[in-house]
Amino acid sequence: MKDTYFKIRRPFSIRQHRYDIGSPVGFWTLYDDNHFLARLYQIGNEEQEAFYSYHLQYAVSSGKCTEAEFYAHVREIVADHIEALRKESPFSRNHGRNRANLKMLRIFRDYLITINTYGYLDPVDITITRYNTEINELKTQLAQKEQLLKDIKVFETDQKIRITKGYLYTLVDIIQQLGELRLPDKDGVRLLRPSTEMVWVKLICKYFQHGEDEISVQTLRSYFPADKNNPGIKYRDIQSKNKFYKIINL
Repeated sequence: MKDTYFKIRRPFSIRQHRYDIGSPVGFWTLYDDNHFLARLYQIGNEEQEAFYSYHLQYAVSSGKCTEAEFYAHVREIVADHIEALRKESPFSRNHGRNRANLKMLRIFRDYLITINTYGYLDPVDITITRYNTEINELKTQLAQKEQLLKDIKVFETDQKIRITKGYLYTLVDIIQQLGELRLPDKDGVRLLRPSTEMVWVKLICKYFQHGEDEISVQTLRSYFPADKNNPGIKYRDIQSKNKFYKIINL
C-alpha cells in the first residue's frame, strides 16, 4: 500500500520483521491504522517504544513524511480509536477485549505525550473528552473516599474518659495486665492480641484524658515496648505506688 506511513508485510509472505503490519491476504485500502494498532495489541506495551521507532524510521527514511508529520498521524489514529472504543456498548460480546485494547491505547498515548517535541496539540474535542473522563474518574474516587470517611466518623467521638489526675499510670498498669490475660480453656492463648503494642498507646491517647489534659503518645510509648522479652533501655516499668489493682484468672 503506497500511501501508508507504516512498514507493511509483503502479500503472501511471512513478515520480514516482527513489527511489520498487516495480514498476508485481504484488502488494505484505508485500513492501515487498524493493522498498525492490531500489531501493537499483539506485541504489547513493553515494546511500544521500539515499535513506534521502527515505523518512524521507515517513514522518514523512505521520504513519506517528516518526524512531526508521522507523530501527528499516529497521535490522531490513537485518539480516534480511543474515542471509538469508549463509545462501544459495555454489553458487547467484545467488551473484555475492548477494555484491554483501550487500556493499551491509553498507555501508548501517554508514551507519545512524553516524546512530544513537535508542539503537537490534540484537537479541542479530544482534549475535552480526555479531561472529562479523568474528572469523572476523580469524582468517583472522591465519592468513595467521602463514603469511607463517613463510615469511619460513625465511630468517632469528641467525648473522652477522664482519668482522675495523678492516676494515669494506674490505668496503664491495668492495660498492661489486660494484655497478659490468658484463656483458661485454650492452652494459654491470650484473651487480647493487638497487632502491635502501640495500639494500646493510641487507644489511651485517643479515648482518655488525664484530668483536663490530653495525653501524648510520647508520654506512654516507653511503657509498651514492641518486644516484651527484650524491651530495650527506653522501657519504663510502672512504679509500685501506682499499682492498686491485680487482674487474675478465676
